[in-house]
Amino acid sequence: MRKNIYFAGHMEIDFENKEISNLTKDYRCCIVDSDKILMPFDPIPLNDEYSYGWPSFYYVDEDGNPSLSSNLILEKEFAIIPTIDIMVAFLQEEITAGTIGEIMYAAFNKKPMYIYYLPSKTESNLYHTNQWYVIGMVEKINPGNVYVKEVSCISDLLDQLYKDFGISALRYPNEKKKVK
Repeated sequence: MRKNIYFAGHMEIDFENKEISNLTKDYRCCIVDSDKILMPFDPIPLNDEYSYGWPSFYYVDEDGNPSLSSNLILEKEFAIIPTIDIMVAFLQEEITAGTIGEIMYAAFNKKPMYIYYLPSKTESNLYHTNQWYVIGMVEKINPGNVYVKEVSCISDLLDQLYKDFGISALRYPNEKKKVK
């Protein structure tokens, strides 16, 4: 049986039009066809060992209508995170409250966690990211179960997912240059 991985990270949502936007830059859509995660799905096989378990970019309310309701998103994610096998999180420069919440909830549920981050200017000597605090906190909550790696860009992240999990990218994003 494949292990289900929850892939956390910044998701661009156009709240005015209630649409997911800019999926071409989302790392999840580089490993799974975006059409698959824009619809209801069962875990999507990534290789013989791992499946894309969550999140979906598709939420439906009790009447079956597409919805970006905060309550619905929380309900779904509170239900799924305790059932996953591994949490993978990609921390970019944007501070994303949802991603931090997902990471913290996975830490409280003692899930193995792989946190990849883009470096940014910070006062911290713990990690070179402005999200150093959440990484340090989950290491305290979930000791020995958190693996942290700096990546230079999304392409570097995809290469690291291949090294760590054998997950091959379907495509690489159109990046101009690597972050230094």
